[in-house]
Amino acid sequence: MTRQTKAPALVLKMNPVGENHRGLTMLVSGEGLLRPLAYGAQGKRNALRAAAVPFNRGVADLYYDGARDRWRLVAFDPEDTHDGLRDDLDRFYTAAGWAEILLNSHGAGGESAELFRLAAAAYSTLAGADRSDLTRLRAAFLWAFLGIEGIRPDPLSCGRCGAALPPGLGGAAARLRPDGILVGPECAEASWPEMPDGARRWLASITDRELDAATRIGLAESAAATAEAWLLDILRDLLGRSLRSFGP
Repeated sequence: MTRQTKAPALVLKMNPVGENHRGLTMLVSGEGLLRPLAYGAQGKRNALRAAAVPFNRGVADLYYDGARDRWRLVAFDPEDTHDGLRDDLDRFYTAAGWAEILLNSHGAGGESAELFRLAAAAYSTLAGADRSDLTRLRAAFLWAFLGIEGIRPDPLSCGRCGAALPPGLGGAAARLRPDGILVGPECAEASWPEMPDGARRWLASITDRELDAATRIGLAESAAATAEAWLLDILRDLLGRSLRSFGP
């Protein structure tokens, strides 16, 4: 069986295959993660050489050869090359970290279009982001990703007893159990790290917002870093593995 599809795609990874070809991993809207071979893409005169590279987003023309059980990238028309990602190391490493997350996601079925929309918005926002916005942007991406995966926690309730934990009431702080579950003061131990009220309020406020709008909502850097670390712990548990781009 053979078939051909033309769809929006984001290049996440590439590796040379032999002297002239290139293996790719792409997040394709409606298809999920595909690993096509780009024949001749390593050649100096091949149009795919500069077009089909990591973090480029565009329209991919893909052909599936059922006899070989192999996808082939026939053409790729870049719509956004995200040049700003390559101008700054912090943005570049953030982009690489997101690619690792996406490569380890299911990225298939009905969720693939939603995941592609998130990834497209994330890389576009990141390419023009100020350094001061990066921690909030990374936390916002993780928050949206966990929502797509269906395991986003409620920042305004205790993960153990279900009690409401509205921020800003002047009571004892919510805390994080060693297993990453957010709990209220009645279910917590004083030695567990605090989750700042501001971070919980911010996460609740950005739910279902676009990433660029979420990033513009202010949050102290330390609170944003705590939120990012919490969400990364949840993500590692979801994937069942460490993430090299984010440390152990």
